[in-house]
Amino acid sequence: MILITTSRRPTRIMRTLCRDLADTIPSIRRVNRGKMSIFDIGEKAIGIGADKVLIIDRWKGRPGRMRLFEVKENLSQIPPQLYIRGVKFRRDFESKKRKGSSYPRRVFIEESEKVSPDVKKLCETFSRFFNLPIVKSNRMDESRSFTVMRLSLDPENLIRVSFYLMPKNIEVGPRIRISHAVWEI
Repeated sequence: MILITTSRRPTRIMRTLCRDLADTIPSIRRVNRGKMSIFDIGEKAIGIGADKVLIIDRWKGRPGRMRLFEVKENLSQIPPQLYIRGVKFRRDFESKKRKGSSYPRRVFIEESEKVSPDVKKLCETFSRFFNLPIVKSNRMDESRSFTVMRLSLDPENLIRVSFYLMPKNIEVGPRIRISHAVWEI
């Protein structure tokens, strides 16, 4: 299980991003941080049985950085540290969820042949961190519905993390644009 939380004094945008990620990826449980320190977050993670923590920090009121942690005796940060350029939420996409329905709980990471080494490395890291299998796009089962996470480069050369509802191939969000990843922490 993965615990997701925001920085202290989160804005509505920060809470929305955490809620969207928790609704999309089944292994995530969202917790409001409040005044918890990093030590308190580690204790909370151990208390609920989480082995990983994702903290989204804010920058000028918006999501600015994602940090990945492993829970051992305390929290230890694992690379990469991701800097966020922009976010588009589920509510911003045309394909609205019908009342009473939910997105499929099966989530995969789509492996594309035409990606940069950085994107491929991030794909593998997300697969390990979120416990999501990587599947080649030509090997996906088209008969059942599922959600796929796609990592790609956008026209501005930023890494784009997007979620699509399959087999209809409809983007459902959230979409996170990453300006850069710091691999040495």
